[in-house]
Amino acid sequence: MTDFFGTTQGIMSLGALIGAGGFALGATSQAFVGWVWVRTQTKGRGTDRRNLAMITLLALDDYVGACYAAVHDTPEFNQGDQAEFAFHSPEPVLALPKDADWRLLSDDLGEAIMWFSNRVSNFENALDSLDLSNHAYDGFFERRLEGYSKLAATAMDLIARIEIEFDLKLPDKPDYYHQDQGFLAILRDVEKFKAREVAKPTSTQTVASNVTPLFPKSS
Repeated sequence: MTDFFGTTQGIMSLGALIGAGGFALGATSQAFVGWVWVRTQTKGRGTDRRNLAMITLLALDDYVGACYAAVHDTPEFNQGDQAEFAFHSPEPVLALPKDADWRLLSDDLGEAIMWFSNRVSNFENALDSLDLSNHAYDGFFERRLEGYSKLAATAMDLIARIEIEFDLKLPDKPDYYHQDQGFLAILRDVEKFKAREVAKPTSTQTVASNVTPLFPKSS
C-alpha cells in the first residue's frame, strides 16, 4: 500500500485526497463561523430588544408617577391676582429614549409607543393653546386633570403589554400607592363636573342689530 503512494499515480491520488479534505475542512470552518456570527447577532438583537423594552418600561412608569403627582397637586393662587397661579409639582415629561429603533419591540408595540408619544405632545400643545384669561380659565384645570389621567391610563396599558411580551416586571410599589384607583377617581370627578356644567341654565341675551331681517317675526 505504501509502494502505491510512492508512484506518480499514488502521489496524485494523495494530493487529491488532501485537497478534498482541505476543501471540506474549509467549508466546515466557514459554516461554523457563519453559525457563530448568526448566533451572536441573534443574541445581540435579543439583548437589544430586552434592554429597549426595560428602558421604555421605566420611562413609562416614571411618566405615570409624574402624572399622578400632577393630578393630585392643588395649585397655589396669588392672592393679589387670581389669574396668577403655580403648581408645586413639575409638569410630567415623557422621557423615552431618543432615536430608538422601535421595530425591535415588534411592529404593533413599537407603533403604539410612537403614537403615545405623539398623543402626549398634542396634549401639551393643546393645554398651551388655552386662554387662561377667559372665564374659568378656559377649563384649563379640568382639562389638565382629565388629560393627564387618560394619558397615564394608556401608559399603564403599554406597561402591561411590555411586561407580558418580554417577561419583565416593575419593582413592587407600596401597598397604599394605588395609582389606577387615583386616576379613576379623578376621571369620575371630572365627569361629574362636566355633567353639572351641562345642566346649568344658559342665559341668552338679544343683541340689537342694524341688519334688516329677511323674514318677519311671527306674532
